Amino acid sequence: MTRSATRDAILVTGGRIGFVVLWFLAVLLVYRGLGSDEAGLAQAGMFAVAIACIKIASGCIVDPGDVAVMRRAPGLLRSDPAAAYRLLRAAFALRLAAGLVVVAALLAHAGGVGRDVVDGDFLGSLAALVAAAIIADMLIRSVMVVLQAQERFPALVLLEGSLQVCRLVCVLALWATGAMTVEGVLLTYAGAGFAAALCGGAVLLPRALVASWSFDRADLLDLLGFLKWMVPAMVLAAVNERLDVVMVYSFVGADEAGRYGAMVTLAVLPDLVAGCVSVVLQPRIARMRTENTYNATVRLFLRYALPTVAVAWLVAMLLTPVMVPLVLGGAYAQGVPALLWLLAGTLFWLAVAPLPLTMVAVHAPARTAMITIGQSATLVLGCLVLVPLYGAVGMAQAVCLMRVLVALAVLVMAHRLAAPVRVAEPAGDDGSWAGTRR
Repeated sequence: MTRSATRDAILVTGGRIGFVVLWFLAVLLVYRGLGSDEAGLAQAGMFAVAIACIKIASGCIVDPGDVAVMRRAPGLLRSDPAAAYRLLRAAFALRLAAGLVVVAALLAHAGGVGRDVVDGDFLGSLAALVAAAIIADMLIRSVMVVLQAQERFPALVLLEGSLQVCRLVCVLALWATGAMTVEGVLLTYAGAGFAAALCGGAVLLPRALVASWSFDRADLLDLLGFLKWMVPAMVLAAVNERLDVVMVYSFVGADEAGRYGAMVTLAVLPDLVAGCVSVVLQPRIARMRTENTYNATVRLFLRYALPTVAVAWLVAMLLTPVMVPLVLGGAYAQGVPALLWLLAGTLFWLAVAPLPLTMVAVHAPARTAMITIGQSATLVLGCLVLVPLYGAVGMAQAVCLMRVLVALAVLVMAHRLAAPVRVAEPAGDDGSWAGTRR
């Protein structure tokens, strides 16, 4: 890796960690401000579902498009910038069309077309703000993907940092003025996104890119051909990340969804560690397989990781009954059992999954679709069985069960992928050969 590439990797990784911390602080402030009492938990629940809808939509609209653009745009920007700009315009046209379809579906749902999943009061009051936030996320990510393709990483970090700082400042202003409402939070969320997208686009995007709306039909067809396989898997992945919050809201109610959403925010912190571990492992996993060191590395990792996360969970058992009311307020104290179940699943995933999941993603990417489907099936079945019995705690148990089962399944998949193929050797003097086996 060159010095500049190392510098960019450190800049982007450090920046992303910092931005996640800013977002985490903003969300905690929102949950504490909205759920200061039992009545406010319903507002917190509406916020949790609104953010879940925004993130699911963004994962469906934006993430597959980013992968599609990264296939060709960086190379074209070096060899044929005009062709790269036409490709980027085609990708934006697809994003815009997908975003408008999602927004139209959301508003139609709010207008009375099928309100059995999320109730009409939620949709009637927040649908327009959720739709605006979805479009704002689509626009800001459309600017970011251009900067990423151009490898202008300082500008990318500056833009994303400005967005997260603006959102945190807006939340602090709502907190200071006593104006913390779910409508106000969503308005500032969308407003900050629009402001960052417009300012960033005006200042950072190449003039030749925005000077025309023209694109090639061939680029559009190429993107569609790639996305027809990528979109289903990424849509399922996006839904898996937020489906539990929507289910709690639908089955148990807004107040329980408020508690549960806050607990999810706390429980996913160890996932940041897993993400950093995966970034470090991806370049090395191929060498582990080639050198037949993967299984030994996994055994070493598990030897230290499993006891570490067990101790971490025991510490969480002792601290969370005190820390949750202190950080979020007394209204969230009843969410501690759900938090402990969520942490159990997250910590087990952190201890078991990073190495095997990287092995499967690098050497058998088609199997990731199977993993995603398995996650969805386990989550839905667990919800249907456990939520009617135990409420939000049942949903947390379903998430924990899903994470444990999927982590073990990925561990088995990766072990089989890493098993060396033994070359056939002569069995004896008669010249017969032993069959190959793994």
